[in-house]
Amino acid sequence: MDLFGKKKLEERISELEEALASREREKEELVRTLEKKEEKIRRLASANQEANLALKAMEQKAAAKAAPSSKIVNREEPIARLPEAWKPGKREFDILLQRLKAIRSPREDLLVAAFPDSVPENSGLPPQVKDSAMAAKTERGRIIIYSPQLFALQLIPPFPIKERASWEGGSFQLGLIEEMMDTPVLVVSAHAGDTFLGVALSSGAFELKELVESQVKERHSKGGWSQKRFERLREEDIKNHVDAVLEKLSRLEEKYRSVLTYAVLGGEESLVRQIAPFIGLPLVERKLGRHDENKLDVLIEEVYGFICYRLKI
Repeated sequence: MDLFGKKKLEERISELEEALASREREKEELVRTLEKKEEKIRRLASANQEANLALKAMEQKAAAKAAPSSKIVNREEPIARLPEAWKPGKREFDILLQRLKAIRSPREDLLVAAFPDSVPENSGLPPQVKDSAMAAKTERGRIIIYSPQLFALQLIPPFPIKERASWEGGSFQLGLIEEMMDTPVLVVSAHAGDTFLGVALSSGAFELKELVESQVKERHSKGGWSQKRFERLREEDIKNHVDAVLEKLSRLEEKYRSVLTYAVLGGEESLVRQIAPFIGLPLVERKLGRHDENKLDVLIEEVYGFICYRLKI
């Protein structure tokens, strides 16, 4: 007989103790979750800091190279009024992409936007970012990478952007950039006497390379021929050189046409004008230097390189 309700009190105490233990377990779990979130925030802050440091380092390196005596080799190269611009090499660009991929935002407000031409009013970008982006002129479109209150980066791509698109989320969606770096192209660097033909399936290296060489008179000799005769003979040499280039070019196109997306054409303007009509691929023009077997990595970086601008936010 339980006159004073002792048994019920004991049962109630047991229930409270179980409830207390459950609360303690929940508290421990919340503490662990909080610690994980704090660690994640620290990692993300560190990744963002590294990305900013990488951007600044590349800007400083580009500024050091851009001496007043340096020559612009691309009509879309950075110009004096945009000192924030630089053109990273392949290794630098790969590191930049890795650091951008590591950045996360719990607000899911990291934006990547691609525009074939101008930046529209409804782009989702602040006016100062839009105005800063439009200061850079381009015929190939632009890709803007924006982290609110932290940084904005504009990339001028190596190949034309076909349509407007944007991606917003907790991480930067860089698929379009990676797709461009894996774009198969035919490369023609046309110069009198030696024209380079190459096929690159990605930014890694040339799959195939050929050099078309022939004799082309370089300058007029004062000792014998008249100027008119010299020019006529030189034009004949150049025509023979172009014919040899077109013959090899035709075979390359026939073999790789099914996989190639663009033909990147550059070099001497007179040769470019003669060769361009015979290329059956969409053309992307560059100012490509004369062939140097020891600098093919420089050539492929010129073909696949992105011009980068640090935008004002």
